[in-house]
Order: sequence, then structure tokens, then C-alpha cells
Amino acid sequence: MDKFDSNSQSTAHDLSEIQSFYNGTTVFLTGATGFLGNLILDKLIRTCSGVKKIYVLIREKKGKTTEERFKELFNDPVFAVMKKEQPDYLEKITAVIGDCSLPNLGIQEQYRNILKNEVNIVIHSAATVRFDEHLRKAVNINIIALRDMLKMSQEMRDLKAFVHISTAYSNCAGRKVVDEVFYEPPISGDNLFQLMNSLDDDYISRITPSMLKEWPNTYAMTKAIAEGEIATHGIGLPIGVIRPSMILATDTEPVPGWINNIYGPTGVVVATGIGLMRCMYVDPDLVANIIPGDFVSNAVVASAWDIHNQWKEHKNFNCGVETNDLNEKQFVPPIYNIVSSNSNRVTWRDFLELSLKNGCHVPSIKSIYPFMLTLSKNKYEYAILWFLLHIVPAFIVDSIAKLTGRKPQLMDAYKKINKFIGVITYFSLQSWTFHDNNTKSLLKKLSKLDQSLFRFDISELNWNEYFKKYMVGLRLYIVKDPIDTVPEALKRNRKLYMIHYTLVSFLVALLMIIVYGLFLLFV
Repeated sequence: MDKFDSNSQSTAHDLSEIQSFYNGTTVFLTGATGFLGNLILDKLIRTCSGVKKIYVLIREKKGKTTEERFKELFNDPVFAVMKKEQPDYLEKITAVIGDCSLPNLGIQEQYRNILKNEVNIVIHSAATVRFDEHLRKAVNINIIALRDMLKMSQEMRDLKAFVHISTAYSNCAGRKVVDEVFYEPPISGDNLFQLMNSLDDDYISRITPSMLKEWPNTYAMTKAIAEGEIATHGIGLPIGVIRPSMILATDTEPVPGWINNIYGPTGVVVATGIGLMRCMYVDPDLVANIIPGDFVSNAVVASAWDIHNQWKEHKNFNCGVETNDLNEKQFVPPIYNIVSSNSNRVTWRDFLELSLKNGCHVPSIKSIYPFMLTLSKNKYEYAILWFLLHIVPAFIVDSIAKLTGRKPQLMDAYKKINKFIGVITYFSLQSWTFHDNNTKSLLKKLSKLDQSLFRFDISELNWNEYFKKYMVGLRLYIVKDPIDTVPEALKRNRKLYMIHYTLVSFLVALLMIIVYGLFLLFV
């Protein structure tokens, strides 16, 4: 192990194997301001406190400088436990000015040299996760930034591990079974990059649908091509890939139920919880391949240790083999599918029932309608439900708003929700088989201590207990509704249910009167 300042390290006999691996090392983390990046950064500082330094890549955004964003980063509740347990955390974290949409990640030469000389572990979490991202931007951030990172890593003096975070759905197009292997990308990164450079943005937007073909969106396609970059530009690196499925809020750490985004299934639950969404286009019997955020961050941190060990075994195997010897074995980067479908399966029906069961105890005071959702996999039935449950009420409410001099909002909200549903329908009406042998193998390699410190065994998760935390977390961190309003919200929710059933009874009675009138008219 490299010799670092012993004052910044934990004593070796107190450490687990993974903690020992990180002890005295320097980590370069991209995507630290994102959901998963937050969790990885927190985990490294709290649990791997012997780490020497963590460089985090941060760009300017919305008029805020890198320094301002760096300071604001730690104001999030996710870092509250870390700041209490490690009050000197800022001594170990350094911001690197950069931008993944720029060449060489926008990192100045002086910082590049520092990273090349000091970094031992790279965790590349940065990505644009918007499904409808413009293809040029998705290529620059998800593909070119990874390629530039790989090239820089080739020059790092003492690189022990490189972890690239992809997605389980990067290779879902055209196949129903996804193994932990590299697949042929739909186009090479070089060819796609050249194409992007030869076309303007408007033309790229027009041809994107034809380029996607079987791919559901630009995110999944560019992540697939990015994995191909590893096979091309990652040769000779101790590298591996993490492929998580749909990431939800944390289970236990650093705080239960923490989440800061409304991507995927979370968006559905939030929209339903506040009473905006009442039907969903989904096959309720298909698998909802969901995974808690802290399980993914723990797997990421643990995988670096495993990648390094596999790399050492590879180097030892080739020790003494001549460079041009045909028997020399090339390192095969391990891929870890982090999924729940094999060991702790839940369907979309289970997902809804668990959300309703646990959400009804902590409704939001901001809700405008009771928490209820009808699932349908029939597009015609869903279209009728959408019209009756969304469009008709929105038209009535917006009409009343106009008459009273207020701004109509519901129709615009439902246009956004409809677009959101269109984006996720590809995943709600299909399911895939994801093999996760490498992930299970990694779990078996962990000591009992590491299994408790870096928990990601999905078979041990109690989904009902998880959803209790999940629903509270959505209320606190997304809806921004403090827990002390629950009693008032429960009273309000009962009133909303009374209004709902009164309205339904009125409509049923009205329908019966109309039917009876028509019967008398024609008989």
C-alpha cells in the first residue's frame, strides 16, 4: 500500500477488507451532485473514513459557480449523518471544475495532472438520465465524457480500480435476456460522434427516431454505446461496470427513504399521492425491477474492491508471460447487474398495493384528491380512463378557474404527465430477465463485516418495511411536507374520500336516470 499521512487513516486492525482497500487512497468521483453520486460520496466519507482524498467533478449551473454549488451540496439532508460523524469531512473533499458535456470533461490541465498523479480509484457516475435528452447532448455526456475519462485513466500512475455506472436497460433493445457481458453496440462511438459533428441540432432531432430503432430513448442507446467504449478504450485498465435497474429511495442509509428526484416509478407515486394521477398504462402482472438507492451505492463501493482483486489475479496469472505470447490472457471487465427480479421479485400490482397500503397512513396536506390509481394494460381502456379521470375533471376545474379570474393549471399539468407516461410506457409494458451471477458472487466474497457495512443483498429486504420508509421519504423530501402535518392531512384525506364517493354516487345516479329516461323514451 502507498504510504500516506497516518493521521488521516484508520488503524488497519479496525478495518474490514473493503475499508482497508480504500484506506489511504484518493478517489475521483464524477456525478457527485446527482442522486447516486450523493449516496456514494456520503458512503465513502462515513464508512471508508480512512480515504485520503475525494476529488469531485462539479460544473457551473443555473448561474451558480462551482464553489457555490460545492458549498450547497452538503446542505442536503442526505449529508446530515455524515457531517455529524465526520465533522472534518471538507478536509478530504476537493471540487474539480469541469463539465462532462465539454471535451476532456472541461478539466484544466493543472487539475488533469493532479488527478493523473494522485488518483487510485475512479467512480464514473456522471450521466444525463433524461430519457428524452437531445441526442447530441446525450452523446457528449454519456459517451464522449466516458471516453475522455478512460484516456485520462490510462495515464494515472497508480490506478487500482475504475467503476463505470451504466444501467440494466442499456442492452434491453431486441432481447429479453440480459447477461453480465458486453454486447455489440448499435453503432460505434467514433461513428456516432462524427455524425453528430456533421449535423445541426434540428436535423439531429428529426432523424433521432429513425436512429433509435428498437431503443426506447437516447439515454438507453447512448449508455449501450458507452459500454462499447470500455471494450475499445478501456483495454489495460482495472475496470468494471455496474448496471442497476430502477433506483428508488434509500432503505436505511444514510437516512431512510431519502430521494431527490421523481424519475420513473417515483414520479408515478408522487403524482398519485398528491391526487393528480388516477390511472396508469402498465401491465400489473409484470416485474417491477426496483432497487433501493443505498443498495446500489453500497454495491458500487464494494465493486471497486472486487475489480481490483480480479485485476491483481489477472496480473499474477500473466506474470512471466512474454508480451507477444499468444497465451497472455486479456482482462475481462466484470459487469454487475444490480436487480431485484431474481431474489426478491415484486410486480407492478405489488408496487401499487404497497404504495397505497403505506401511503394512506402518511397522506400529504397538499393532496387535492385521494390516493387511488387504476392500472390498465389495454390501450383502449386506458385511453377511456385517462379521458374520464384526468381530462374531464381538469377541464371542469380549469373552466371554474377562468371564470373566477385564476390561472388554469390542470390541463397543462396533465400534458406533462401524459408525456411522462409516454416515456416510461416502454418499461411498464415489458419485462426482462437479468442474470446477476457476478453480483451474487461478489456478495459471497464479502466478509460478514463487509456484508453489514456494505449491504446490498436484495433477498434480505422486506418490501413492506421498505415502502413504509419510501412513502414517508417522498412526503418529506419531494413534496416537502413535514411529518407534523400528518394528523391534519389524515382529516383532510377523509374529507377528500367523502367528496370522491359522493361525486361517484351522484354520477352513478345521474347515469341511471339518463338510462331510465332513454328506456322510457324508446319503449
